[in-house]
Parts: sequence; C-alpha cells; structure tokens
Amino acid sequence: CQIDHITNWSDGGTTDLDNLGPTCQFHNRDRYRNPAHYRLHRTGKDRWGFTYIGSRTRTRQ
Repeated sequence: CQIDHITNWSDGGTTDLDNLGPTCQFHNRDRYRNPAHYRLHRTGKDRWGFTYIGSRTRTRQ
C-alpha cells in the first residue's frame, strides 16, 4: 500500500489528510500517468476513491 494524493503533488496537491488515501503501487503510478482512465468519487465525508474506467477512446470493429 502507498499513499496517493487526490490532487497530484506535482500539480500542487498538498500532503495533508484531506488530500491523501491508500492505494497499491500499480494504481498509484497508473493514475498519475493516465488520469483520464480514472473517475474520482467521494465515499464518505472525508473519504474518496477512484474507479478505473479505462481508456475513453474506442476502436471501431
């Protein structure tokens, strides 16, 4: 488990409890590299989560 910033630290996100949450190493790095693949949602008053929604571009078959 790693600590993830809801607003990335490199984008000015603060390192405080309101902006932090646990995540695995893979999803911590993947969300940073591919933010459009994730949707943010609140799970409680002071809690949040991300749902993986995948790539938004679709190929036609």
